[in-house]
Amino acid sequence: MRLKNSSLLITLAVALSSIANSQTADPPKEDSLFARRTISAIISRTGMIQRSSAERGIAVQGQFVQDLTFGRNDIDDNPTAFSRYSLDVSAALDGKRLFRWAGSDGFVRLKNHQNEFGQSIGTEAQLFSNIDAPSRTTLYEVWFEQRLKADKLRIKLGKIDANTEFAVVQGAGDFLNSSMGYSPTILSFPTYPEPKFGVNVFLHPLKQYALGLGAFRTSMGTLSIVEPGRSWALGKAELPGRVSAGYWRLDGELNAFDGSRSSVTQGFYSVFEQAVWRQVLSQDGDERRLSTYLQFAHADGRMSPFTDHLGSGAVLQAPFERRSHDSLGFASTWVRFSSQPGSEFDQTAELILEGYYKISLSRQLALVSDFQFFHHPGGLQKNRDGAVVTPRLVVSF
Repeated sequence: MRLKNSSLLITLAVALSSIANSQTADPPKEDSLFARRTISAIISRTGMIQRSSAERGIAVQGQFVQDLTFGRNDIDDNPTAFSRYSLDVSAALDGKRLFRWAGSDGFVRLKNHQNEFGQSIGTEAQLFSNIDAPSRTTLYEVWFEQRLKADKLRIKLGKIDANTEFAVVQGAGDFLNSSMGYSPTILSFPTYPEPKFGVNVFLHPLKQYALGLGAFRTSMGTLSIVEPGRSWALGKAELPGRVSAGYWRLDGELNAFDGSRSSVTQGFYSVFEQAVWRQVLSQDGDERRLSTYLQFAHADGRMSPFTDHLGSGAVLQAPFERRSHDSLGFASTWVRFSSQPGSEFDQTAELILEGYYKISLSRQLALVSDFQFFHHPGGLQKNRDGAVVTPRLVVSF
């Protein structure tokens, strides 16, 4: 078994263990009491810094995510494991407080990622961990935004993660597979790990209606996106729902699988989300909720490895009454591979099934236990069906 880059995970696990031991019925030991007081002091100090910054118009926050994946190597069938982490630190800037510029906002986000890429276990085309990427430290996002016409018009300019605005599946945030968050059919989509410079315009003529327009300069050319959407609340329970449909077009010098060249390719996607049940648990706003989502997308198989995508999932918030911040999710994602000469796929499609349980240990700590099964991974007959288990640690500060 191989295990790399796990020192941070071990350190955090020891700290969590110390806290847990200090909360038992037995008198706390000196070392665990010291650990508890030290971590409490750090959290308190961080909170003081955040409050002080927010008063000046700068909201600072961060998140540390570490995955530890267990599976079997496709080559020698030996058990293997590896870890990787992603660290984000961001600052949201309130233009009115900082510069007396009403309706303006800014955002700066730094990211540090240390990896061992998931291909050491799997050969799936849809990545089973949405933090898998080459190791790097980068200025991930930096953009400026202006709101006009009583917030009915929003203009955004800078280096932008497109998936924060387009093709978003709001209810799928705790799934680990990358295809649960957006359709992989969108060619050269400028999202993790490499956002790109872009200009976005958003219109909200009415509260329930929205229209998004985006243009991004990518490594393959200029990507343009148009996405109208509508939201609603159903029945006396006011069950929230939304639908969006996007059209994208990529202009540039593009290579097709058969060796020919083209100046344009295009496709479309859609996202439907609906809460189907909810139960209020407390006056503080805690509730149990069952939410569902559906994705569908299509792209040109001459240049895109994926011609069709179908995804669906369900998430139960607060599966147990006393665990109001836990969640349980099940989802599937299916892609059809291109059949064009030169695409080299000998399987028609790939199917991935995923299930997770998220335990919220506190406002700052959460643990996600995730399982995924791959059928026809990578679209090649030589790749066997397989599965991986990934515990994920999330620390917010």
